[in-house]
Amino acid sequence: MKNVFSVSKIFSISALTTALLLSGCGGDSNTHDQYSYPATTSQITSTADVSYAKTQGLAAQSKLITYTMPKVTDPDNKNTTATAVVLVPNGRAPAGGWPIVVWAHGTVGVADKCAPSASTNLGGADSLIANLLINGYVVVAPDYEGLGGDGIHPFLNANSEGESIIHAVIAAKSLVANTSNDWMVVGHSQGGHAAIAAAERASEAHLNFKGAVAYAPASNLDAILIGGYQQVQAALQTATGIPTAQATLPGLQTFSALATAGIREIHSDFKYTDAFTSERSATIAAKAETDCTSSLAGAFSNDITAYYNEPANATSLYPGLSPTFYTVPAIAEFLQNSKIATKQITQPVLIIQGEADTTVPALATRSLESQLRAEGTNVNVAYLPGKDHGTVITEGTDYLFGFLQQNLPAK
Repeated sequence: MKNVFSVSKIFSISALTTALLLSGCGGDSNTHDQYSYPATTSQITSTADVSYAKTQGLAAQSKLITYTMPKVTDPDNKNTTATAVVLVPNGRAPAGGWPIVVWAHGTVGVADKCAPSASTNLGGADSLIANLLINGYVVVAPDYEGLGGDGIHPFLNANSEGESIIHAVIAAKSLVANTSNDWMVVGHSQGGHAAIAAAERASEAHLNFKGAVAYAPASNLDAILIGGYQQVQAALQTATGIPTAQATLPGLQTFSALATAGIREIHSDFKYTDAFTSERSATIAAKAETDCTSSLAGAFSNDITAYYNEPANATSLYPGLSPTFYTVPAIAEFLQNSKIATKQITQPVLIIQGEADTTVPALATRSLESQLRAEGTNVNVAYLPGKDHGTVITEGTDYLFGFLQQNLPAK
């Protein structure tokens, strides 16, 4: 998730606790263990040369690969294809081969044109990726299922994200012969969610998984939504109501539209009006299937501003996602499929979280930290005072490379 999912202030502990009780926070409730994946996954079907603004000159190879992976949303357990960028550092590989870092990107949208590989800067991550190349890591940057292949990306489906990463790293190893078996995953926001999801499934790669770094990982999604709605509803009875609604609701609606688009990849008969309470908001939400995140957020922001420009609406909640969304069966299923911290991760996990983050509140990450520990995962969290959802990446660089040096050193 990116900065469009802005909440003007972190909601209360009671709101978060209520939401967690509604959803439950234990147990592996996704469908992962029901799958027996075909042996033909992780095969590369095509490659193409690509270049990005800040990695030019730093990579001996820069390839876009199309690879096979299980179509997690297919009830018949078929394969699909997905895309990833593979970048190899200049110079000679160290003894034992280049270690591999998988970069898991944040929210960009669910339509193919939103894929980071199709951008000029890898979805804004090319500076971090350039730093990894300079320090001697092969970087694999998947687009995730549905962003570089058929269908719509099943947004924040933990199983889909995890499998996208695992099959991308296996495919990348087949492309770059001089890689080691040692690998790690690093991600931001949705990508932090994906990093933890991949870490929970890392044994499937049959490689030497060394750990995960998650910047501001999305988690406890129902709690964030419920807390945001409670905040707006309380504010609407005060003088700060409209500014709070205009600051908070566009992000909540954008996130919800992307989730609804992903639900429709699994349940094609699910309609936007099943999630949203008016035609005006449902019509904007449907743009999720064709527009990227910033455009979708802008459309919601404009409509919410127009709604509150009508004096009669000053104290009423914008007719967007149903405030009781968690009672809709398909949405309840989505929330279950989005859950992470459902099993022990056997290698260390580092979370880097901004205390001033209004997109993924620090309170949600504290709950995630507790859930990971309850599963027996060795997790450390660096809470950075005054840092928000975007600045946590640059301000957390020393934490990232310290973790890499300790757990996946480039020799």
